[in-house]
Amino acid sequence: MKILFLTPYLPYPLNNGGLIRVYHLLVNIASRHSVTLLCMEPDNDEQRSGINILKNKDIEVQTVPVAINQKKQFKRVYQLVSLVSSKPYQYQQYYSAAMQKAIDDRLTRHSYDTLMVEFSQMGYYRFNSPIPMYVDQHNVEYEIMKRTYETENNFLRKLLASSEYRKYKKQEIENCLKFDSCLTTSARDAEILKEQAPSIAYHVIPNGVDSEFFKPVSTPAHPSVVNKPPVVLFTGTISYYPNTEGIIWFHRNVWPLLKEKQPDATLCIAGKGPPTEIRQLAADDGSITVTGAVDDMRDYYAEATVVIVPLRVGGGTRLKILEGMAMGKAIVSTTVGAEGISHTDGKDILLRDTPKEFCEAVSELINDRDRRALMEAAGRTLVETQYDWKAVVSKLCDIFDAEKSQEIDS
Repeated sequence: MKILFLTPYLPYPLNNGGLIRVYHLLVNIASRHSVTLLCMEPDNDEQRSGINILKNKDIEVQTVPVAINQKKQFKRVYQLVSLVSSKPYQYQQYYSAAMQKAIDDRLTRHSYDTLMVEFSQMGYYRFNSPIPMYVDQHNVEYEIMKRTYETENNFLRKLLASSEYRKYKKQEIENCLKFDSCLTTSARDAEILKEQAPSIAYHVIPNGVDSEFFKPVSTPAHPSVVNKPPVVLFTGTISYYPNTEGIIWFHRNVWPLLKEKQPDATLCIAGKGPPTEIRQLAADDGSITVTGAVDDMRDYYAEATVVIVPLRVGGGTRLKILEGMAMGKAIVSTTVGAEGISHTDGKDILLRDTPKEFCEAVSELINDRDRRALMEAAGRTLVETQYDWKAVVSKLCDIFDAEKSQEIDS
């Protein structure tokens, strides 16, 4: 089977959830089928190195020049323009005439069996083709915009989030309806879309994790290791608003309570793009570390006593939870943070939404080594049985094969 993948950017380096999902879908599908990737040009050498990595996985790669409205240095300008436009900023961020021309050329001059489109915003493009077409809905984007509006205190950001939510809610559904089927990362996301448009066809294809790459690291039972200060870890693309908002909420509301219970505890915030307000946390408090981009997140998971996911905004499913579980780490999350994952509260994760409850859960896991070990083992088992990328992609390929067979029979 020949599959055309359309993505807004090259999925490399693997330093945010969207890139990680697209990369693993691509390379695992390419191990079974012929895959072509069409995306925007990378804008730095690290990203460009991903082209050869994908080509070495037998993936054909075609890139398209970035339009002026898609360039990062003009982001604020186009966000302000979107406030007085009928189209949301999402349109300016994702659409370009050059990409439309490349799509037309690919679908006209080449023969494909399936079209796979990543992110609902790419549904702004026109697809003149009779082949089965899928859109991979990483999140229900308009829901993230709504939650951002509800939690944001900055007036301009709140205004932009409100504008984006009102405009994109309708357009996201319209974009999804262009496709034969919508792939969601959770049944919850599918239900939200079905409420807006009952005719939407969907398949749940969850996020996954490479459980061979992320795995528990055994450490020697030396007193200096056993008795080291507890490390509370938060990971992700820190510049991403839900992550920034979540860690600020945790620092303001939970961290002071936790320090009373665990005076020697340290907080590590690991991930790229921490804004000034996050970096300032480390400058003001010697027990907090802000790393910025890291070469290998496994090193930080390995040192963590407890992984936290204090998110109040977001959608889809959080890869940080799956990675933490795969590394054999106990996790405390808000209910929103753990949405979309088939967890069992109290067994493989602890869900707490108030500052006091969140603090008590983290403190309990720090102090109770046996409880922590049981949760670590349960989380690892959950990942191995339900969320390994190979199993996730096998399910997706079965869907492709079944719908291709139906097309041939009809």
